[in-house]
Amino acid sequence: MSLPAEMDVTTADKETKDQRCVEASSECRSEDWLLVDDVGKTGCGLDPDAELDLCFICDCTGSMGQYIKAAQDNIQRIVAKISQTNGAKVRFGLIRYRDHPPQDRTFVTECHPFTADLSQMSEYVNSMQAKGGGDGPEAVTAGLHVALNLPWRPNSTKICVLIADAPPHGLEPTGDGFPNGDPDGHDPLDILRTMAAHGITVYSVGCEPALGSYAHARDFLCSVAEITGGQAVALSSAAMLADVIINGSAEELALSKLQRQVEEEVLKVQVQERHAGREISAEDASTRACENLRAFGLRSVQMETDGHMAYANRVCWGFDGSEKRSLAKVKEALTEAVPASVPEPHGGYSARRAGRGGKGSAAWCSAPAALLPMPPASPAMSAPATAPAASKNFLKEDLISAAQVSRMVQKAKCQSRLS
Repeated sequence: MSLPAEMDVTTADKETKDQRCVEASSECRSEDWLLVDDVGKTGCGLDPDAELDLCFICDCTGSMGQYIKAAQDNIQRIVAKISQTNGAKVRFGLIRYRDHPPQDRTFVTECHPFTADLSQMSEYVNSMQAKGGGDGPEAVTAGLHVALNLPWRPNSTKICVLIADAPPHGLEPTGDGFPNGDPDGHDPLDILRTMAAHGITVYSVGCEPALGSYAHARDFLCSVAEITGGQAVALSSAAMLADVIINGSAEELALSKLQRQVEEEVLKVQVQERHAGREISAEDASTRACENLRAFGLRSVQMETDGHMAYANRVCWGFDGSEKRSLAKVKEALTEAVPASVPEPHGGYSARRAGRGGKGSAAWCSAPAALLPMPPASPAMSAPATAPAASKNFLKEDLISAAQVSRMVQKAKCQSRLS
């Protein structure tokens, strides 16, 4: 494992630096604990100095009607709940995306910049309409690119919520009008890595049943969350969309207050191992750090759901090595992978392909399934993820979890604070 530049020194200097790190860790921890609410040290509670920038990135093509309506019906509750529960200075933004021409000629992306005005945000959300589309994949990459370039506040907790029922261009084996990827030349995985480096966490919400019509859509949404330290949740109903947004935001705000303690504990474990003549990665150190923090009684609020998505073929995304794969490389690896099963196309995909390519999508979507044209059979690729769509989503308080520590370590690595 390569060490940060400041640690690449002689053994004597290493020991001196290590001792300073341990001493600094203890001093900083005692100060940081004062920032956490007294009851349970959970990282939650009112904090009038906290800042939250929350951006929604929403697919506004034809099959997204129920999710758009759910956002419109609940936007005031979402905003009020997040603001009142955490006491944070909250700004909201919205990015709508559809597809590139000729697949869709209405718009590729439309950006509504950050605002702290609830009525303005409500206008943003109420202006959304589910129309158009074209082929299966959509302009997800374009939406992420716009989000990356928003004017995020430097000290805010930065969260994007990607709400989608289709993958980006350049991943699926068939049915893609842009099989070589985003026509503007952007790579979504590169964008996500840059977002992570800037401290932007992305929660991906996979909208079923349409999502299951694609071979690799769930894997993509899992990668979105893994790269940025977020979570990927599948929904079969729009009813819980508001809960995912509210509870996910509450957890991220809480964890942002505990981030420094977690990093210090991981560093402490690494220093101890180095003194014993061993090197240990941040990932391996996070397991012991989590055990130490739990023994100390560190607690946090956690979004509890049974709808976490799982990879069908994580190895193809290259996360277990040092290589940072492009989407094209991932697609190549998936093509070569031994198939586990072939996804069954269903009405969600058919309705998308039939009704979103132009006008009159509502009539197509309400037609009998037998009348809907089905997509060409996909070759055997990686199996679709098997995680069930969420039937529950609530916020609980508990000892900090291994999954939370792992996500926090991922964020620290992306921002070069751990190695």
